[in-house]
Amino acid sequence: MKQRYTLQKDGFVGFWHPSRQHEGRAVIVFPGSGADYELTKKGSEFLRKAGWSCLIVGFAGWDGLPEDPVLAPVEYAEKAVNALLNSGYDKIAMYGISAGAKFAITAASLIPDVSLVIAGSPFDYTTEAFKGTKPLNESTFSWRGKPLPFDPTVTLHRNIVSVLFRTAFSKKYGMRRMLRGSYDENVQTEKARIKVENMHADILMQCPAYDDCWPSDEAVPRMKKILEKNHYPYRVQATVYKKGSHLLCGDLSSSPEYLKSMRKILQAEYTDQAACNKAREDSMKEALRFLEGWK
Repeated sequence: MKQRYTLQKDGFVGFWHPSRQHEGRAVIVFPGSGADYELTKKGSEFLRKAGWSCLIVGFAGWDGLPEDPVLAPVEYAEKAVNALLNSGYDKIAMYGISAGAKFAITAASLIPDVSLVIAGSPFDYTTEAFKGTKPLNESTFSWRGKPLPFDPTVTLHRNIVSVLFRTAFSKKYGMRRMLRGSYDENVQTEKARIKVENMHADILMQCPAYDDCWPSDEAVPRMKKILEKNHYPYRVQATVYKKGSHLLCGDLSSSPEYLKSMRKILQAEYTDQAACNKAREDSMKEALRFLEGWK
């Protein structure tokens, strides 16, 4: 494995962090929305401390990639998988939080070599790409050169100032749940659903009781139900953290400024950050136990 992978030379942006433990096994780490490499590295440090080799892979905003995911090729994940396979890693997991979790389950549904997924606060529908507050009428992800079917981001096709003002002063949402209010406007269609039943992987899904960012609290039980209905033959674990926030399964203890900023936009973090910290700690421990059960 190379220490650094670039879009120009390797077809994906990646950073390799090897470990001597868990021989032949590695975890591909995807960043959450807006997270740079350093924040992603810190957030996934708990995996490396437990002896897991990690390949951190970006799909937007890093080293020549578009700032926001617009037709982001799922082939980035496929190329990362192939790099590991060609280096003797025959068991490959994927891990992500938020947008990284959505990218992980999308990739695992299309790449059969992925045998384990850890998804923190995932969402199971492909949505419309945007730049700032401008909808682009394009999918966020693509596969084999074709856009994946997507649901429009309804709010962005309206008067965004009016919508956000109404959401911010509503009793249901308020200032720190405006993102959730925007996602709740979307109309979900079957064509845009991420077909998690096509995965060949154990999956751990985690969500808060109510997600201030997007409806992962609806997505997790929905995915679990779909997998059960399809008699999914791999391990499925779905955990709801009643006092958690959207930010689960990542070590943010060394990123106090980031946590401070999250208190401004996520109601759960503002209400009881200590409880959210505890939920994060518990969710990381659960992820490590899930990895230990990987066969």
